Formats: sequence, structure tokens, C-alpha cells
Amino acid sequence: MKERGFTLVELMVGMAMVAILTQAAVPQLSQMLQAQQRLAAARELASGIRSARVAAITRHQAVSIQAIDEDWSQGWRIVVEQKGIAPNDALLVERMLDGKVRIVGNSKVAQKLSFGGLGGLLGAGNGTLFVCLNDRPASHYQVVVAVTGQVRVIEQQASQAYCV
Repeated sequence: MKERGFTLVELMVGMAMVAILTQAAVPQLSQMLQAQQRLAAARELASGIRSARVAAITRHQAVSIQAIDEDWSQGWRIVVEQKGIAPNDALLVERMLDGKVRIVGNSKVAQKLSFGGLGGLLGAGNGTLFVCLNDRPASHYQVVVAVTGQVRVIEQQASQAYCV
């Protein structure tokens, strides 16, 4: 009677093949996870900007979204801009990020965006926030804010000096 099963050599060859395939897949998986982190950060920021605009429209007063510690990578705060409001009352939302994804704005939106009561940007023209990896200069996602207050996320590779 012949016994069924795998020999030790067959098991070792199978394990070697699994190890080789795993080694080939790990870099691709890492790149995919990094791309998802950048996309999630871009979408969260766009959502935060939209929230600040909606708050300005519903309150019919100036509301701004500001980078925490002047760095969008750390997160942002949405605050009411009105003289005479206590700092605790002015803060509407605060969103902290982990800093794994670098977010850099051009000169018009480098640290802050302000919306008027009608939803348009105050004191700035169109602005772009570049979402980059910390160690790479290329930006695959950009959050674009029009002077009218409209926000969109663009997915295209752009090598800008902002990401360096």
C-alpha cells in the first residue's frame, strides 16, 4: 500500500516559492498602503475645508481653517474669526494628523484659508495644497481651492518644490 503526502523536499520547494513570492509582493503592498494614506489625508483635508466653508455660510461670518503649528501635516483647526469671541468659543473643530504624510500649501494657502459669510475665500486667490510622502518630492494628490470656495482633490503626479 502506497502512502500519500508530500516529501520533505517538496515541502521545502513550496516554502521557498512562497518566500520568493512574498518578497516580490511586499514593496508593491507598501506602495499601495502609502498611496492610500496620501489619498485619505487629501480627502480629509478637503472635507475639513468644506466644513469650514459651510460653517462660514451658516454663521454668515468669517471662518478659517488653520494649520496646526503652521504645518498642515500636523492637522488643522477650524475657528470663527470675529473680534470679541473667547478663544475657546472660537474653536469649532480640531483635527490632528500623525505626520506620516506631508501636506504643503502654496503661498496663498501656506498656513490658513479664510472664508467669508458667502462662502468665498477671503484675501487669497486659488490655492493648492500638495500631499506628499515625507521622503519623496513628488505629489500624487493635490487639494485645490478656488476663490469661490469650491474644493476638489486632483490625482496626478506633480513634482513641485513645495514637497522638498
